Amino acid sequence: MQIDRFEDGGLVVALPYPDGGRSFDVPREFFPGDASVGDVFEVRFEHERGETERVAEENRRLLDGLAGGGL
Repeated sequence: MQIDRFEDGGLVVALPYPDGGRSFDVPREFFPGDASVGDVFEVRFEHERGETERVAEENRRLLDGLAGGGL
């Protein structure tokens, strides 16, 4: 992704790199302090399967509690 510009309110407007295309907003705190307009960053998404399962189980527990009047 490439930084297009910085916006008020702590957002960075970014573009897919190298193809450009539709811009998207990213919170400023995701970038190093010295990031500048035009800088290119590698972005990866990693599936956290264990965390996904943990959250799903927690949601099931909370829904069961609501259904049973436990909350």
